[in-house]
Amino acid sequence: MEKKNSKLKIILPVVLAVIVIAGGAAWYLTRTETKLGRAGYDKAQIADIKQLFSEEEQKALTEVPAQSGIIEIAKSDRYQKEHFADYLKGLGEGENVTDLLHNYDPWVITLRATDGYTEENLDLYLYHRQDGTAEDAAYTVNYINMSLLYSKSPDYDGKRFEDYEKYRAKRPDKTPEEIVAHVEHAKDYANEKYFIDEYFEKYEAYRAKNPDKSLEEVVRAVNAGIDKPFYTEMVNTDTSKGYLMIVNKYNKLPEGYSPKLESLSGYGNGSMEPTAAAAFRKMVDAGKEAGVSLRSLSPYRSHSLQTWQYQFWVDAHGQEMADRESARPGSSEHETGLAVDINTAVEESHFERTPEYAWLIKNCWKYGFILRYLPDSEYITGYVYEPWHYRYVGVEHAEKIMKLGITYEEYYAYYINNPDYPETGGPVE
Repeated sequence: MEKKNSKLKIILPVVLAVIVIAGGAAWYLTRTETKLGRAGYDKAQIADIKQLFSEEEQKALTEVPAQSGIIEIAKSDRYQKEHFADYLKGLGEGENVTDLLHNYDPWVITLRATDGYTEENLDLYLYHRQDGTAEDAAYTVNYINMSLLYSKSPDYDGKRFEDYEKYRAKRPDKTPEEIVAHVEHAKDYANEKYFIDEYFEKYEAYRAKNPDKSLEEVVRAVNAGIDKPFYTEMVNTDTSKGYLMIVNKYNKLPEGYSPKLESLSGYGNGSMEPTAAAAFRKMVDAGKEAGVSLRSLSPYRSHSLQTWQYQFWVDAHGQEMADRESARPGSSEHETGLAVDINTAVEESHFERTPEYAWLIKNCWKYGFILRYLPDSEYITGYVYEPWHYRYVGVEHAEKIMKLGITYEEYYAYYINNPDYPETGGPVE
């Protein structure tokens, strides 16, 4: 009996304590719910509050008039719990739920610190939420702002945003509409091997004037410069390119240009630029071993000699024929010391039918020379076919030019002077 009483003495206080604690908790909850009701919340709202907020937050809600917006805020995936008091204060001062969520959203705060941010586009920025870094915000703001501008163009394609941006980086002077038009219309030229992005407007202008031309013909014409008449818009050639400089009916030598020269004594007449002269001698020696005889007939010409020769052609045949057969002073490759007429310079001799010509066509590139004025290329070069005229450009380029079978005008435009070609300093895609 004493043992049973002893157990009761131990159990009874514990039971009483549990009852007291449970009763106290029930009293507290009942008291909080009552206060929330008195603050103006209905039963459904009180149920949400009990689920969404801590006891401390619930207590805070009982101390101010009911703010139904606080429940809406707490249900948002953008709710920042640490800003509970700020939300409550803001609602009390009449701010709306959307503004409060914006004000304390870390992503919005980052966006608002970004150049180009506009409040009117905030919903679009939020739709394209990123990780929240400054870099993410900058991309999002730019993406939305520029997309809205690009979309004003009837050609706009949202999938090509990055292409528009690449072109805008290259041509910041262009309007968004012009950028879209360029990128979308440039797709027409996607299969043209020698398309140069920088010349796009020229292609389109030439294409509009020559609707019968194929895209290949358009690209070739513009790259070679023949979208404008010969000897118009002349510019000084870039002599810093050395043996790769171009001299033709659009690119002239600067006044007073005078190259270093080396005699071709024993290999024909005259002289050439030293590197070209050494290459020419090697080529002649190789030809001799192969059983063909090559010699320099007309290499370097001074400006005064070229002036005399051109005038001779004008006096004898008229300027139109002269411009097909001879270069105007300052526009002749012979003045560079890099060009040479081999064995003959007369059409009637039909050098193209000789073993020497056959050997040159097969081997000249090995010594850095190219056949400069190709058959059927007069419309590009402005000169009749000259099977005897060879130009030094170095072995690497000579091999490519001869294998490609294109004029130096076209090669120069795409491979030498094209800012988008990797080997000449353009971006690597």
